[in-house]
Amino acid sequence: MIGAASGRGENAVRRITRVPMEEWQASDAASPAPTFFARPGWARALASADPRFKVSPARCEFADGTFVDVPLVAERGRLGWTEYSGLPLETYTIARERGGALATPERATEAFRAIVRRLGQRCRITPWPAAYADIDISDCENRARETSLIDVSGGAEAAIDRMEGVVRRMAGQAERRGVVCARVADPVSAVDEYYAMLTAAAARWERGRPSFSKALLRAVVEYGGPDVEIWFARFENAPIAGGVVLFGSEELMFWSAAMLSEQATLRPSNALNVALIRRAAERGVRWYNLGSSEGLPGVKRFKEGLGAFSVAYKTFERTSALYAAYRKLRAKKK
Repeated sequence: MIGAASGRGENAVRRITRVPMEEWQASDAASPAPTFFARPGWARALASADPRFKVSPARCEFADGTFVDVPLVAERGRLGWTEYSGLPLETYTIARERGGALATPERATEAFRAIVRRLGQRCRITPWPAAYADIDISDCENRARETSLIDVSGGAEAAIDRMEGVVRRMAGQAERRGVVCARVADPVSAVDEYYAMLTAAAARWERGRPSFSKALLRAVVEYGGPDVEIWFARFENAPIAGGVVLFGSEELMFWSAAMLSEQATLRPSNALNVALIRRAAERGVRWYNLGSSEGLPGVKRFKEGLGAFSVAYKTFERTSALYAAYRKLRAKKK
């Protein structure tokens, strides 16, 4: 992976090279990335679950000799076409200085711009919203996105107090009725149970199936280690709701959620979110990230009731003219 230089001045990225996997892992072990999606465990899980993916973190070297590293995954297609993503499944990436500190938005923008313009026949970058929501990259396509965040830096109880009263009361009612929320001690053993619940819940959605495979969930649990947790809300010892949460150093990401619709009146989702807010504070992260709910006004309203605020961000993309023509031709043949 090598990108040619373009632009002038000390802020120009003069070349892009690949970061050795061992170096990325050592760097993250010493100073974990703020979001799980920018950590080696997520990229390795993607590559393990789907052989099309290859872990390909990029190093963007500036004209002054400094550099930032950007987590990426490459996807090799037919005829040698290559797509780069930071990162697949609409997840995020960051730019990190040597030593692990987040790059400033200005330096991150230059790195992301260079990557989008130079790598592969198609390249997509989604900067982490909590740090890079205001980043803009000109001369490429972009898609407006939105996520919901709760700031837990002031402690769990302060965050819970900011919930709408009715939402907080429903969580309390769920607990009084006997709904018990707890994380699974061994998430490996809970993959099948959780994925069965997720599949049942997904059958009611427009898509009709989960947005990720069981193989990916297994890989995430395997490569994420203690930074991946599976939680269940149980009633009379039976799971009625659940979720998978992923930890970076500054964020708990509520990656996946499922609930049995026939048990909705027990409000297990309210109770589960309260438990997870407490868990986020216990782990010492700042952000409880509930993810996007674009096109789902009811879901967004529920998140607002939990005290979440919306953060707008963008996904940036560039596709070469030749590759776009190739994809269009293939689509016609299907």
